[in-house]
Amino acid sequence: MSAGTTAVRDSVRPVLAAAVAAGLAVVLSAQAPRANLLLITLDTVRADHLGSYGDKQAATPVLDRLAREGVRFADATSHAPITGPAHAGILSGVYPARFGVRDNAATPLPPETFTLAEGLKGSGYRTGAFIGAFILDRAYGFDQGFDRFDSRFDRFDTRAKLSAERPAASVVEPAVAWIKELPSGQPFFAWIHLYDAHAPYTPPAPFNTTFRARPYDGEIAAVDRAIGTAITALEARGLLDRTLVVAIGDHGESLGEHGEDEHGVFLYDSVLRIPWVMRLPGRERAGTVIREQVRAIDLMPTLLELLNVAVPKGLDGESLVAVVRGRARQDPPPAYAETYYPKLHFGWSELRSVRVGDWKFIEAPRSELYALRTDAAERANVAATQGGLASRLNAELTGVASGWSAAPARQAPAPDRETLERLRSLGYVGFAAPSGAAGRGADPKDMVAKLRSFRQLVTDAAADLKNGRPAAAAGKLKQALAINERAYDVHIALGDVYMESQQHEQALGEYEAAALLNPGSADPLLAAASALLAEGKADAATRKIAEAEGVEPLSHEIPFARGRVSEQMGRDAEALAHYDRAVAANPSDARARARLANVAIRLDKVDVAATQFNALLAAGYQPARTHFGLGWVAEARGDRAAAAREYRRALALDPGLTGAQKALSRLEGKR
Repeated sequence: MSAGTTAVRDSVRPVLAAAVAAGLAVVLSAQAPRANLLLITLDTVRADHLGSYGDKQAATPVLDRLAREGVRFADATSHAPITGPAHAGILSGVYPARFGVRDNAATPLPPETFTLAEGLKGSGYRTGAFIGAFILDRAYGFDQGFDRFDSRFDRFDTRAKLSAERPAASVVEPAVAWIKELPSGQPFFAWIHLYDAHAPYTPPAPFNTTFRARPYDGEIAAVDRAIGTAITALEARGLLDRTLVVAIGDHGESLGEHGEDEHGVFLYDSVLRIPWVMRLPGRERAGTVIREQVRAIDLMPTLLELLNVAVPKGLDGESLVAVVRGRARQDPPPAYAETYYPKLHFGWSELRSVRVGDWKFIEAPRSELYALRTDAAERANVAATQGGLASRLNAELTGVASGWSAAPARQAPAPDRETLERLRSLGYVGFAAPSGAAGRGADPKDMVAKLRSFRQLVTDAAADLKNGRPAAAAGKLKQALAINERAYDVHIALGDVYMESQQHEQALGEYEAAALLNPGSADPLLAAASALLAEGKADAATRKIAEAEGVEPLSHEIPFARGRVSEQMGRDAEALAHYDRAVAANPSDARARARLANVAIRLDKVDVAATQFNALLAAGYQPARTHFGLGWVAEARGDRAAAAREYRRALALDPGLTGAQKALSRLEGKR
């Protein structure tokens, strides 16, 4: 067991004790009415783009109403400018760096983590989560403590899993249905995560028209409308005044400030300042505005105390209930933030910051200090002229972060000779060593000017690959790597291009480069397993899959990859079990369902095949082949008429589908 894991578990022991105490509190106060909790996390929503925070052009009447009828925190900050780590802290009250959670869809929240949902479930609440993006799915630990975890994504593609999302209306609809199904008087905790404000900004009608010049604000308007659906549903059931309604941002969006179009690279307030409004039951404290600095990690203990559930010890966040009720703190704690996104995705330096009073210090290769009261846009770096203050704030930052490692949780193993030779053959030299002096990497401030053209090349390459132009895609990806050869996800993309062209050795080299650059991601390991399997090296592929499992143990891609190995080795019963586990872990993955159905056909497991083909048809996945599969199911069940109908449907969609032609001819020949 690693020292980091031991530290996490040690810190959890008092938390579990608190959980037991919380359970006792429920028994003792069983007669008291319990308030419900509706938590809405607003992904990528800037505070200053809401009406209640001063934007007169905003179309956010529902969020503005919650602020007017509740409490608004005017100076709330996030601890991370990317979704996964931001939500890990929001739901646990602990800085995610303690768990090594520093990127999206990578290191999962450890199962030992005590979450808001676990605290409330242990206190008698029914708990449901309704998720807008796959990067907060079960594989990354965000389902802990939830009775219902709804994360269905249409047309899910594992290769584009970081972009898998669903619109706000599709998230709110099942949440409202779940609340309506609950027994009367049953206290509930519903978490609704709304991802719409992420780029690219494509708001639905009518906001695509009314916000044509400001599509980001159009996305926020659509989010507000969806929240209105939930609030209306609570009002209709007489639950609104018995529910604590909270809306909080996870991080903001840069929108071109400091040269960054979106978020993740920098730690300026454009990405760290977040909205946070709370409508308390019965509209308690309506119209209150809290102006002192608060942190997203303060949310979890605040909500537990408001709901009369014991707050665990050992959290980084602290309850703000006393502040809400009018007792301002003399010395609010510092707000720490970090981003490892530039290091993990580009090989640049990580950044860390601390916000104390009116000052913010950013620890970087060239550190920065800003006087926020007079320089809210963070344009005038005064670190050189305020060296003493910068040193004191740096010491403050170091003190806050002393409880965890400054390095990523996982380190890449030393590459073997074969890997080194493969990397050298592709022109990659020095990949076994960390980037930059002392492993720090370049200052993102010096590199961000290249980021826009870099991302455009990657976007254009993806379009080329989708449209059947692998050579053009490879050329653009190589241009991107010429700008920054340490971008691990570009190496994965180039490896995928080589796989499309059956250049398995080149693909393997790209995947191995990616694994060295970002040892905290299972993606390059699983991709390498696919390349090895294509070369007929099942044993080597199995070893790569085992490595990947060590990084992301709950990923649905692990059993899927094992199923492919079993299939290649002719062990269909074993493959069936692996694919069944993959589907259970991620019901949205049509590839796993299709392979499960095909193996079931070979094993004559008709009911299994029927279930999967019907699910695939409902998802709109390869409808011609799916109707062909349903024809096989009908024929196996002895229903020749239904089989013929399915084969005809398959041929109507794809007249060249040979299997359906032969099957229909065979049936018609038996008349």
